Amino acid sequence: MTVPAFISELIRAANETQRLSQFERGRLMERAAATIRDYREQIAYSDAPANDTGPGDIAFDLADMGRTPEVFTAAEVSAKLLEAVEVIKTLRVLSEEKEAVLRGE
Repeated sequence: MTVPAFISELIRAANETQRLSQFERGRLMERAAATIRDYREQIAYSDAPANDTGPGDIAFDLADMGRTPEVFTAAEVSAKLLEAVEVIKTLRVLSEEKEAVLRGE
């Protein structure tokens, strides 16, 4: 699945969270966390360590929520998915810019 398609899937899910099963909520949050971690590795994210830095970090929060989706309300899941969308979009732009710089554009 392409990143734009995944972003669309996250937005759609965030708007219909109450219709998703707990498994679907958890899986989406885990996929979003993995996508964020992957982009951070690609752009050499400067925080050390770059991934799962602890509570308060979006990748950590998504992974944590993904393991126990039943603990969170539909509104909390929706808000976190929308936050993930913004982070993924930003990281995607940064990744594209890094690639352009490396190509000498």
